Amino acid sequence: MQPATGDDIESRGAKRSRNNSYSSGSTYVIEETETQWTSWLVPMIVVANIAVFVVIMYINNCPKHQQVGPGGKCVARFLGRFSFEPLKENPLFGPSSST
Repeated sequence: MQPATGDDIESRGAKRSRNNSYSSGSTYVIEETETQWTSWLVPMIVVANIAVFVVIMYINNCPKHQQVGPGGKCVARFLGRFSFEPLKENPLFGPSSST
């Protein structure tokens, strides 16, 4: 059995226009009332890590406990209390191991 003239099994009810392109009879409606879901977990983890780092660097207070010696001076001294330990003590720009 063959389909009627102008019908196409693969088009699922779409009508063929004059330039041999298909247009579907149904349209997909996007509701404007729905809000897009955004992840909050990763940004919260980043904010928590930054907050913990700031607190640890505040507790570290490199200029106060660092004596000029074999380790050298604090890195980024312009940060004051938040400056990093000498690179010989902590090569990853952070607090001392005792902190």
